[in-house]
Amino acid sequence: MAALLLTGCSGENSEYGYAIPGKICDVSVASSDVKPLLPPGRAIKESLRGTPDESLSCGLIVDERVDLSISFSRQSGELDIAEEAADDYVNLKRITLGGNVTSAAVGDDGAVAWAKCVPKPGQRQYESPESEQGRYGHLVLEIHAGDDIKEPDNLEEWRAHIEKFLRSYVPELVKVWCSG
Repeated sequence: MAALLLTGCSGENSEYGYAIPGKICDVSVASSDVKPLLPPGRAIKESLRGTPDESLSCGLIVDERVDLSISFSRQSGELDIAEEAADDYVNLKRITLGGNVTSAAVGDDGAVAWAKCVPKPGQRQYESPESEQGRYGHLVLEIHAGDDIKEPDNLEEWRAHIEKFLRSYVPELVKVWCSG
């Protein structure tokens, strides 16, 4: 497992003793879309694990507590992730993202998206490369936000921040992981 420690002053608010990341799981994202999902603290680090070109999971850890986790993986079949993930999130509601995204939803504690995604040349194309079985054609994204300890003061605003993050992260993820 790799970990990257980011510290420093954000310059905007002395409660944040760390720089808000502009890249999560090697995918660019506006710091302004990340900051509302992270608590004030002294230090932040990112833990990464996964299989190159197949799946990746990472967590943003503020002062030793995971506050934002993201995972994505290649899939070979079709799935309605908004329906499938309903038991894994609180109050999950379907949203439309358009583009390659065929299913998406936002909950009180995170979000999910399912997108058509053919791997780029040079990336792993099949579940079983030796037999060329299970050609990848989709990507699933799962986001968990918050620390499960304290409910946000304004749940509607919190969900809006999660949705804004999802809407900005998905297109960048597709650029990195999908062809054309």
